[in-house]
Amino acid sequence: MQNQTYESNFIFPRRMLFFHANRSALLIRGLVFFILGLIGLFRPIGSLAAVTVILGIFLLLDAMGALFLSFACRRFSGVFWSLLLCAAGIAMIVRPVEADVLLAVVLGVWMIATGVGELLSVHVSPSRFFLFGSGILSILIGILLVAAPFAGLAAFSTIVAVLLLISGIEMLVLVFGLRVPGLGGGKMNRDKTN
Repeated sequence: MQNQTYESNFIFPRRMLFFHANRSALLIRGLVFFILGLIGLFRPIGSLAAVTVILGIFLLLDAMGALFLSFACRRFSGVFWSLLLCAAGIAMIVRPVEADVLLAVVLGVWMIATGVGELLSVHVSPSRFFLFGSGILSILIGILLVAAPFAGLAAFSTIVAVLLLISGIEMLVLVFGLRVPGLGGGKMNRDKTN
């Protein structure tokens, strides 16, 4: 039996060090997401535009950071997508309601396409009944979103609020539960049998 000491119980210690260095940014983002999620649950339609603007700001900042890194590392393959994300972030900030409607329509078209794909693959699937029902439901919800995007925005806003709440909780748990060796974390002893 051999005794080994591991410096960390994390699988990716470098990533944990990155999170530790950016702990305050992660804390702020987690708090903002958590608060927006709570507001969105109680006032879904009224808060959707505000959530869209804030998400647009985050998207713009992330895209600008990715654009800077693309130029700094001389890897220009990500420039196009970074510019596209910058444009999307600006659109979400300048025209939040139109961005929400467009997102609802795009989601509706995607759901229709997914439903049609599920219906076309019913004959090769072992769970035909489930796939058929899922395809029909996807098509109906997609048609509703495309035909009346404002009606679908309330449900969409609630889904976004729940996702923001979950993301905020995950970030806060990561910030407050983060232990990094050498920076306040502990060592883990483990026995290995040969």
